[in-house]
Amino acid sequence: MAWNSGRFDRWGTLGASTGTVVLCVAAALSGCSKSESPSASTAASDTAASPASVASAAPVAAAGGKPKIGFSVSTLNNAFFVGLKLGVEKGAKDEGFDLVQTNANGDAQQQVNDANNLLSQGITALVLNPIDSKAIIPAVQKANSMGIPVFTLDRGSDGGKVTSFVASDNVALGATGAKWIADKLKERYGSPKGNVVDLIGLVGTTAATDREKGFSDEIAKYPDIKVVARQEGAFDQEKSLNAMTNILQKFPQIDAVFGANDDNTVGAEKAIDNAGRYKPLGDKEHIMVIGADGTAQALSAIRAGKQDATISQNPIEMAAKALSFIADNNAKKPVPANYAWPTLLIDKSNIDSDETKKYGLWSLQVSQ
Repeated sequence: MAWNSGRFDRWGTLGASTGTVVLCVAAALSGCSKSESPSASTAASDTAASPASVASAAPVAAAGGKPKIGFSVSTLNNAFFVGLKLGVEKGAKDEGFDLVQTNANGDAQQQVNDANNLLSQGITALVLNPIDSKAIIPAVQKANSMGIPVFTLDRGSDGGKVTSFVASDNVALGATGAKWIADKLKERYGSPKGNVVDLIGLVGTTAATDREKGFSDEIAKYPDIKVVARQEGAFDQEKSLNAMTNILQKFPQIDAVFGANDDNTVGAEKAIDNAGRYKPLGDKEHIMVIGADGTAQALSAIRAGKQDATISQNPIEMAAKALSFIADNNAKKPVPANYAWPTLLIDKSNIDSDETKKYGLWSLQVSQ
């Protein structure tokens, strides 16, 4: 199911300037990741949190002991998810939780097995960053049957009851990328027209589904912009490089590329370089590239003029917020069923601005 931005529980405002778009959370919440059914993409109930829904039957920590939290991350082969891990650790420390972690290494069935193992260890809450929104359902349902609250982070579940889903508004993120491309093409040609490539994220994740929906719905508003190719980049540099290499061979004229994340864009940039088709910013043949997440590679590419922009998230602070909701839930306080972390469009004009520094260049805190 697609993320419903009309259901956001918070929408922050970070300000905007030329070339800068801030996506924050508007009203009741809506993500690097997948949802295709009305209740699935949020991986949470369709009703706002209430005292009745918040008071879960989760096990209580032993007398004098700390609540034990289980966390399953999808992979650590991507800096963004390393950021999520750091944020979960930060939140657990801030809230006084014991933390047990697993890394599924991109294997959806392994993640279900890991989650079941965590559930057997006396945890009081389960935090999931799902690889696949459908494959994770049995783990969510098992936690439900045990009275253990489930919190999903960055990516949702298409089934089971989730107490709170914390992510960016990925539909809005995709739409921002499309609008940015349309505006830049208008600057180039006098009207929004040209040939665009859409490198989709990892199919099966709520982030990929929602970003694609936002991008496709927005770009369709410009009839003279032709999406000449849509291929899965899978949030992976090598796959995106191969996909873009094939696209460049087929299409002699490409004006812009939307990458569903910055690994997609970095792969596309390498392909553009390899094909001898890189032109500097401002050149009429420059292929404009915009991605998402705000990784260190993307920021370096923006400074070098290889990438035009990224729509940054902040996985460290996003994940820490999810852990704060666990503390609230333990205290029988209401928590939002869906919570959207604000995003910030970063380009060469604002990469060193106070606004960007305030938002946080999370990738500077991550080492792989």
